[in-house]
Amino acid sequence: MRVTGRRTIPTMPMKEFDDARARMPPRLAARTQPMRACATRSLGCPCCGAARRLLWLCFAAVRHGDTGNAEMLAGEAEHHLGTGPHSPGCPQVAPPSAPYRWPPVRGRVPVRRGRAGPLVAATDASVRDARAYGIGYVVDTGRWGMRARPFRHQDPTGPGTVLVGELRAVNLLVDDVGDAPDLLVLVDSLSALHYLRAWQRGDTSRFPAGYDLRPRRARPPTLVRLAERVAHRPGLRTEHVKGHSGHPLNETADSLASIARRGLARPLDPTARAESLVTAFLRAWHDGHGLAA
Repeated sequence: MRVTGRRTIPTMPMKEFDDARARMPPRLAARTQPMRACATRSLGCPCCGAARRLLWLCFAAVRHGDTGNAEMLAGEAEHHLGTGPHSPGCPQVAPPSAPYRWPPVRGRVPVRRGRAGPLVAATDASVRDARAYGIGYVVDTGRWGMRARPFRHQDPTGPGTVLVGELRAVNLLVDDVGDAPDLLVLVDSLSALHYLRAWQRGDTSRFPAGYDLRPRRARPPTLVRLAERVAHRPGLRTEHVKGHSGHPLNETADSLASIARRGLARPLDPTARAESLVTAFLRAWHDGHGLAA
């Protein structure tokens, strides 16, 4: 089958795509899952437009009980996606690997913590372009961490990109502090706070729109794991702090995330710069008496 025509084929709402797949036989649903970006986001790519038209017909065939034709149409869509030239930046195509990728970078600076009580930490994400993002965290005990990663084709686009980064920063923090019984996490994203508190209430089925829930390397995705961990941490508290308002912990996390993001494009040793920033900001935090600041 050859699909022709110049009319732009509209993208599908994500919910419509997911609902249509839910009505499919399992084998066919598994075949169409990798076409999610083509169906819902690749509006300007003619190759994906042709495949999307076939997907519309495939879903219609399933609704009418014609599994044989649905299988054939899915195969034609797969052929278009696998052989046709895609437009530059098409989200259906995985972007080229970044020249450098950081594993998590962690450290600890000496501080004099003059108060008892829960650990206080801040997390943040830095997103400036469609290539990569950085995440960072700092704890008032002097522990800090950051990481950068390139965008992958599974990552959501638009506002969801920043939101997922903010939540991944919290996950990086939780990885570090482990089972610390009492932890206060400061975030400057109200959307991230919404999800964290929903997970604390036990609603671990709620995730940002467009977030791919398929397993990564035979284990659940990062946010799925984070949701379960948050749901089982009764000593975890979350609070909103206004970003770029001079809050020492938030400014530290923001700076670490920015260092990580910029370092992805050019290899460098970030440790010395990170430690000097963490030391200066934590001194300001503790001189201001921590939570009383």
